[in-house]
Amino acid sequence: MDLIPPPPPYSASSSPATPHGPASLSNLPLHLLHRILSYTLDQKATPSKWYSDSEEERARRIWGLFRGLRGVDRRFHLVATSILRTLYLDQYQTQLLAGISSDPFPASSIIPTTDTDPSSDFTSHSFLALRGRETAVYDRFIAVRCGEELRKAESELSEESEGLRDIFSRLQPAARVEDLLLSLPTRLITLESRPNYGQLPLSHAYLSVVLTPTWAQVWTHASPVVGAQRGARTGKELVLEVRRQRGCEATVQRLNQGLQDMINGLVSWGGRVE
Repeated sequence: MDLIPPPPPYSASSSPATPHGPASLSNLPLHLLHRILSYTLDQKATPSKWYSDSEEERARRIWGLFRGLRGVDRRFHLVATSILRTLYLDQYQTQLLAGISSDPFPASSIIPTTDTDPSSDFTSHSFLALRGRETAVYDRFIAVRCGEELRKAESELSEESEGLRDIFSRLQPAARVEDLLLSLPTRLITLESRPNYGQLPLSHAYLSVVLTPTWAQVWTHASPVVGAQRGARTGKELVLEVRRQRGCEATVQRLNQGLQDMINGLVSWGGRVE
């Protein structure tokens, strides 16, 4: 019977192993980090030895996620923000004014779905600049609710602030209109980062909308409206004023007609359309 020759002797590889760096939470895949941070809100998965009242414990855990864990690094901020946005979405949508549409997660909003390089450049300004306008309002709603729930859990004498009323009566409708302006033709609204002072198209990053009970105003600013750096130029100029319609979409169509008339020379810069 033929004997099988023995295997060759073991020899260490000549190419050094690629260093992966020290293991840490920040190096975990996003779906695992999401699972870990979600467990911080689960009182059964992560019981507390100082547990007293379930509602107070819940409010404290949410506040810890909002105020503490989001500040660890970029990935913690993205994942914690995603968890909070999912947690408060139903509350947000139930408080919308009648006839006002909503989309707090437009395509430009940051919702972490894939892994990103932890060492990539990131600042709070770049994060804020990538949000949709209504997403920023929704994040403000989350901040107000986190604080109110904690104060209410700590004291029965705590009262709700006027912040929520201001959000849904003024900020959310205006932000929704600002997001919808991106649906207009590029000869009217553009994504270019450079403002065109006194002429169309308007740079979306530099414009804002102010709504009154009767009128809808479009303003252009000297600096980006969202994520402006400290010391940036200030000042704004009225572009157009139209009569406000019943819904956000109808108001945007009215603004569309006014901007079209401006191109055709029928409306002057800063003019009003009845």
